[in-house]
Amino acid sequence: MVNSIDKAKKEKIVRQFGNEFFTRIEALMQTLIIRWDIAELNLIDHFSANLVFKGKSNKFGPIVLKFGRNPHEFSSEAAALNSFGSKAICNLFEADHYNMVLIEEAIEPGLTLKAEENLDVRVDVFCNLFKELHKKEKSLEKTIYTDNNEFKYKSYKDWVFKISAYMDKQTSWEEVALHMRRAKDLYIELSKIYSSKSLLHGDFHYYNILKGEHGYMIIDPKGVIGDPVFDIHRYVLNEFCDEEDELLVDSTIKKVFNIISKELDVPKEVLSKLLYIEGTMAMCWNIQDGMSIDNKENILETLNRLHNYLY
Repeated sequence: MVNSIDKAKKEKIVRQFGNEFFTRIEALMQTLIIRWDIAELNLIDHFSANLVFKGKSNKFGPIVLKFGRNPHEFSSEAAALNSFGSKAICNLFEADHYNMVLIEEAIEPGLTLKAEENLDVRVDVFCNLFKELHKKEKSLEKTIYTDNNEFKYKSYKDWVFKISAYMDKQTSWEEVALHMRRAKDLYIELSKIYSSKSLLHGDFHYYNILKGEHGYMIIDPKGVIGDPVFDIHRYVLNEFCDEEDELLVDSTIKKVFNIISKELDVPKEVLSKLLYIEGTMAMCWNIQDGMSIDNKENILETLNRLHNYLY
């Protein structure tokens, strides 16, 4: 039987999520261990919006146990995992909607795509997974799309418009808000061309692509509605932000654009606009989360560089 959460783990969870959240988790844990016949659980220290454990279940095998905090985000992720129905994405074994707990397939050994040193291999893996995830028959065009069914996802448009409206009110960040208005205009322009309604992953970056026994698989979908083209740029932003050699950033992005344009049949001009939109929103979300005004110069430098990629 798995032991209760020890003192060291408790301190980490409380520090990140607060005591009230921990108290709820502690009260649930033993019930879930019995319910899913969990034999081993280890806290994943790399915290995100959710609390995550990895372990083994005698019922399911290798598992990930994820405790949500936001009801809407939880229901969107659970519905997305159920709805994709793709071999490219990890399996959802069960979802406890009342307690906001997911028990999912653990991808073993679980190395992220980031760990792959060869850029060509990384981009090729991303493109292949993108094609699998966004096969044409997975479009939502024929789905009855109402607020009363499981597709209670926000649209990608919502994301763009809401963060733009937020930035317009931030008087200390006027220059960044200007970039966000440009990004919004570019989104409106692209959405007239790329207008299908599909289920998107919404957070399709290379830390959410893990190496499994039979190849790479995708985890942690956000669940958002939009044209599949808007599921590309978060990965491209990875390659932009994480290139360690400053002198190689531009050549790296040029190479990424060339490969993705060829593999996914998306013009490089469109990819450059997508990258600018995503990079600008990412910076604005950081500001919304409380980023210090001291970072303003660095943010503007990054945004200006992204803007320079526009064809």
